[in-house]
Amino acid sequence: MKFTLVVMVLVMTIIVTFVSVSVNDRYHAGFLLKWLKSWALAYVVALTVVMIVMPIIKKQFQNMLNNIYNKIKMIKAFET
Repeated sequence: MKFTLVVMVLVMTIIVTFVSVSVNDRYHAGFLLKWLKSWALAYVVALTVVMIVMPIIKKQFQNMLNNIYNKIKMIKAFET
């Protein structure tokens, strides 16, 4: 897995969980612990989803683009 992807998931989950816990729970004595628990869960879930779902989406998207390219190629072949 690419390092940049891991960092992106890290930054994204830090920001999202911090904002979410801040808005829903405000700041109090147990805020940091609650936020760290939320972040840890979100990071594990997000990284797992990215590792499993991203390759599938990339493959499907590439197939879709190849189909479009082939159809355009056929249309141009008929025009000439």
